[in-house]
Amino acid sequence: MDDYIIFLVGTVISCLINSIILFQFIEEKNERLYSNQLFYFLVKAGLYFLTICVNVVQQPVFNIISWIILFSFVNITLYGNGNRKTIHRIMEIPVLIAILTICETIGVFILKFVLWALKIHHIQSIMMESLEITFSKMVVLIFYYIIITKFRKDDSARLFTKTQFGVEFIIILFNIANLAVIISFITKITSQREHIFLLVNMAFMLFADLYFLFFARFAEKYNQLKVKFRLLEQQSLLQYEYYAEQEEKYNESVKILHDVNKHLKMIENMYQAKEDEIAITYAQEISQMLLPLALEDYTNNPILNVLLNDKKKIANFHNIRFGMEIGTIDLSFMEPIEVTTIFGNLLDNAIEACDKVSGDKYIEMKLDKYNDFMVINISNSSMPIGKWHLGKPVSGKGRHHGIGLLNVESIIKKYNGNMILEEANRKFSCKIIINQ
Repeated sequence: MDDYIIFLVGTVISCLINSIILFQFIEEKNERLYSNQLFYFLVKAGLYFLTICVNVVQQPVFNIISWIILFSFVNITLYGNGNRKTIHRIMEIPVLIAILTICETIGVFILKFVLWALKIHHIQSIMMESLEITFSKMVVLIFYYIIITKFRKDDSARLFTKTQFGVEFIIILFNIANLAVIISFITKITSQREHIFLLVNMAFMLFADLYFLFFARFAEKYNQLKVKFRLLEQQSLLQYEYYAEQEEKYNESVKILHDVNKHLKMIENMYQAKEDEIAITYAQEISQMLLPLALEDYTNNPILNVLLNDKKKIANFHNIRFGMEIGTIDLSFMEPIEVTTIFGNLLDNAIEACDKVSGDKYIEMKLDKYNDFMVINISNSSMPIGKWHLGKPVSGKGRHHGIGLLNVESIIKKYNGNMILEEANRKFSCKIIINQ
């Protein structure tokens, strides 16, 4: 009975670690199809207890097939990824389970080799089984968190830091030292109570591995977010400085326009002197000279006016039709840098997308207020987007591209807003609702 309890505890630990790894793998590569978190928690708990029941049967082939069927079914039915072929998604769970099984087998062979090299024999079968579970799961954890998660194709942008390597190296040393102590005392343990204490110690060692390896990945993601945040700040600041400079030029042009009174006086004098033709020519020259200085007032926000005039000129230069429908809106609730970040990034992305189109190039922007909400709708001609991730198109230019869209999203979240990106029939649209 005591041996069965030890076996059952080992099975519970083994299934828990494998389940955690498989669900982490699924959720990092795919998106949940439903928003109910309780539902997914119940699915994970139910699948975990089901795998325990399967493993208790002690039929290796049946165990592996059951794990593949159960987790593949959950992966396909409850998660989605429009960027990957269905056949690839069907194969990813069997391949991962096969890799984890190979790691467990390697771990068992390494353990047996160590015991043989140290000439340690006559270990009780139940204790040998507990050692095999501990050592094999340790190999699985290290291989998955240190190797698999770093060399997946979709993780190519990961940063390798000294802190992360230091933590992982310490974890490996910790495991070696702990197992060395356990192995050295394994033959001296005789009572069942000592066996249980030893099993508990090995269980805590595995959970410590799981925690610290997860912490190492958390530190890695934290470093990535710090770099991304710096890029967001830098991009926002540069954009704001640019449009602040444009506004300053606009103010200077207003001062120049004050000289129009002098020009008008000159034209008046010409008419009085009956020099009509010269006056008309002079007026036309003045009009042409002042035309580049004139900015159209689309809104009551000077920064946005400068930005829209600037983007419209760029669009005209690129042969892009730029249509605007702007209602009566008040952007005073937003910081100037936030205005430039949202509209600057979205219009830059629209112009860039239009440049890739060979046919009709257009940008349509609608901006209006509905009740207490500001609604922004920017659509443009676009080539079909091949890859999406978490509701956003994936840039093919490298790791630091797409920062602008993240910057826009962070501002929208600040005002409890929502952004929806869609692409169909060579038309890309961005719909934003912001709570004023």
